[in-house]
Amino acid sequence: MLSIAHLNQYYGGSHILRDVGFEVPDGKCTALLGRNGVGKTTLLKCLMGLLPIRSGEIRLRDTNIASLPPYARAALGIGYVPQGREIFPRLNRRAFRRSSSRCFRC
Repeated sequence: MLSIAHLNQYYGGSHILRDVGFEVPDGKCTALLGRNGVGKTTLLKCLMGLLPIRSGEIRLRDTNIASLPPYARAALGIGYVPQGREIFPRLNRRAFRRSSSRCFRC
């Protein structure tokens, strides 16, 4: 289970994430919804370790991972795919299937 408790983050003097808390049970899909500018991307970057949190806890299976670097969090199974089509701008369906099938064999 991924558990977030009392998470706070700032950009300069602006308090962006205020005491955020929620849980994502193992094997479940969770959606993060909200209008522009409310902190969705900031939250995801904090979960991945791309932005340090000011305070709070990020726990994965009862282990606090808030101080782990992004590569260590990825090794534990946490991933982040940013929105947009610029990740693979010229990849057609056949090339995508070929490349993704290689990933899942690893």
